[in-house]
Amino acid sequence: MITLISTNRKSAILSPSGLACLKGTPAINLTSGCAHGCLYCYARGYSTYPGESKVVVYNNTLDKLKRELLSKRSKPRVVYFSPSSDMFQPIPDVLELCYSLLELLFSKGIGVAFLTKGCIPDKTMRLLINHADMVKAQVGIITPDDSVRCIFEPNATSIEMRLQQMGKMVGGGIAVEARLMPILPGITDAADSLDRLFQMIANTGVERAAISTLFLRPAIAESLRRLIPDEQAVKILLDLYRGTERLAVHAGHSSVIPLPRLKREETYTRVRQMARKYSIEVSVCGCMNPDIGGTCNIGGKWLLPYIQPSLFD
Repeated sequence: MITLISTNRKSAILSPSGLACLKGTPAINLTSGCAHGCLYCYARGYSTYPGESKVVVYNNTLDKLKRELLSKRSKPRVVYFSPSSDMFQPIPDVLELCYSLLELLFSKGIGVAFLTKGCIPDKTMRLLINHADMVKAQVGIITPDDSVRCIFEPNATSIEMRLQQMGKMVGGGIAVEARLMPILPGITDAADSLDRLFQMIANTGVERAAISTLFLRPAIAESLRRLIPDEQAVKILLDLYRGTERLAVHAGHSSVIPLPRLKREETYTRVRQMARKYSIEVSVCGCMNPDIGGTCNIGGKWLLPYIQPSLFD
C-alpha cells in the first residue's frame, strides 16, 4: 500500500546533476520516494527519502517548469528523468504529470533521456515514438527471472513487459539501452542467468548495456536485511562487502561501500564476455566506479552539447 503525499515544490525544477555520467545535465524528479520500492535503491540513503511505501508528489512541477523555461535566455538541449525516482510509477497522478511534462519539453524542442523499470502507458509510448529523435531511453533489467525481480523490485513492472517495451521503442526508432544495475553478487551474476538475460535483451534489438555491481549504503543494507526473507542469502551477500574501504562517489560528495576493486573488475570482464556473445556493447558506470572509470551513458549521446551554459546563469 503506497501512501501519497501531495505538496508543492519550492526548489528549482531544472537542477544540474552532480553525477559524473550526466555531466551537468539538468534533471527532474517527479516525486520524492518511488512506488517501485526497489530494495537496492540508493535514494533510500538520501535525507529527503520520505520512508518505506511513501511517495511525495509535487503538484506544481508543470507550472514551475513552464516559468523556468520562459525566464531563461536559452534552453537545455536535453533533460533527464529522474535521478532518484521513476517517471513511470504505477500512480495515475504521476503518469499524467509525466505525459504533460514530456509534451511541454518536446514542444520546446528539448530532448528527453530517461531510465525506467515501469510500465509506459500506451499514449505516452506513442508520444515518445512520435518524437523518437528527441528520446534516449534506458530500461533497468537486472535478471531474467521474474521471481527474483519480485523480491528486489516488488512494485516494478514484469521482466516480460520491460522486454516488450524495449522492442517497441527500438521498432519506433528510439535509442534504447539496457541497464544491468545493480549486479547482485551471488544472486544475478551466475553465467546461466547472464546468458539468458543478454539473449532476451538481444531479441529486443537493443545493442548496448550499462553495468555496475551493487554498492552499499547503511540504508540499503538495512532494507535488504529487513525485506528479504532468506536471511542466510542476505548474510552471504553482505559478507562480500565486509572490510572494504568506502569509495567517494557523486562528484566526491558522498561515499559507498563497494565490492573490492579486483572483484568488480573480474565481474565486469565476465559480463562483457557474455554480452559480446550476443553482439551487445557494455559500458561500466563511472558514477559508481570512479576508481575504474567509464560511463553508463545514462544521459544518452546527443549531437549538440547537453546544455547551453547560460541556462543556470
